Amino acid sequence: MTHDQSVADRVRELRRRRGLTQEELAEQAGVSPNVVRKIEQGGTARMETYNALGRVLGVRTVWFMTAESPEPQPHDNRDAVLADIRSAVNPPAGLSGPIYGDDDTPPNLPMLSRAVTAVADAYQADRYDDVARMAPALVRSAHVHVRALDGTEHTEAVRLRGDALQLTGRYLIQIREHDLALMALRDALRDAVDVGDEALAAAAIGQQGWALLRQARFDEVERLCVAAADEIEPRISKATPEQLSAWGYLLMRAASAAARNNRVQEARELQGVLASAAAPLQREQEWAGHLKFGPVKAAMNGVQNELIGGHPDRALELAGRLPRGVGGVTPNTRQRHALDRAKAHLQLGDIDEATTILGKLRRTSPSWLRHQRMGRDIAEDIVNAPKRMPTQEQRELADFLGVPM
Repeated sequence: MTHDQSVADRVRELRRRRGLTQEELAEQAGVSPNVVRKIEQGGTARMETYNALGRVLGVRTVWFMTAESPEPQPHDNRDAVLADIRSAVNPPAGLSGPIYGDDDTPPNLPMLSRAVTAVADAYQADRYDDVARMAPALVRSAHVHVRALDGTEHTEAVRLRGDALQLTGRYLIQIREHDLALMALRDALRDAVDVGDEALAAAAIGQQGWALLRQARFDEVERLCVAAADEIEPRISKATPEQLSAWGYLLMRAASAAARNNRVQEARELQGVLASAAAPLQREQEWAGHLKFGPVKAAMNGVQNELIGGHPDRALELAGRLPRGVGGVTPNTRQRHALDRAKAHLQLGDIDEATTILGKLRRTSPSWLRHQRMGRDIAEDIVNAPKRMPTQEQRELADFLGVPM
């Protein structure tokens, strides 16, 4: 079996080597036989489907990835919308380096700091239109400050620029502009390293891991985040909350990557170390990059990994035992956990509960939900459930998320 074979050929050959019919593979993976037939006829599937097939066939999820050119996608006119943020994050470069626009505005570090906080607040409140409008001006202003200042003020300007770039990268991941996000996060990491801000560097690396996860680059994420976690691993008895948060955040990304790549044992081992990083914190901690980490965040990651591993019952059991009275996670984390619970209920056949959770997200976090591929996939499975006429709420969800009926 060679890597030059198509995914269809490789799946068909490995299925036969395992002595499975299409129907038997589908049954053991918990998918429709039509999905297996579609893949073996050259079609594509969701990443979670490849993950489930990989568990049955005994291969990593990345085994299904090939180096073929991606199918052309219809133009969706996003280039014009993203032009401003693209020019701020990825300006043209000449012989002397990047070329930024002229700006005669005097530097004002307190104002720049307040602007970074304003963008962070807008992002956490799912005000993505505000982030898209403010982020380019914020990044350009940070460049101006870095060029204009020296000494300790220059150092602070570089740190704030790194913070602005990692926030911009997070927004770009949310709207699925992953390559542009990686550019922003690469530069955010450079700034954090230049000023010796280990926690901000860990935040940038962890966000880079998130973007790479979205691109199914699981092996790279695990290696990247494990290596970084090993470099900054603190002595737990003497570690500050920020050090524990940075270390735990990197372990969380590594565990997620291993789970998605069907490296079950490695994912559980990393999750165990992650729990040891979160335990001394006792409460959710806000740390570098306007992120939060603590016992709840760590436990939610465990829920997600069990779901990815094909154990929705175990995922819901862990979800019911989340730590209480230790502070709240960020809205994005809470919303993502709600999607995990909806998916677990759906996989266990409780379509009504999955609908209830998705409907609540539509009412409370519509801007966020619109950008979640997982939410769309759940809605698609709900409305296409066999022998069931979709309810009014389910039809409204389908309309809201653009799911064909």
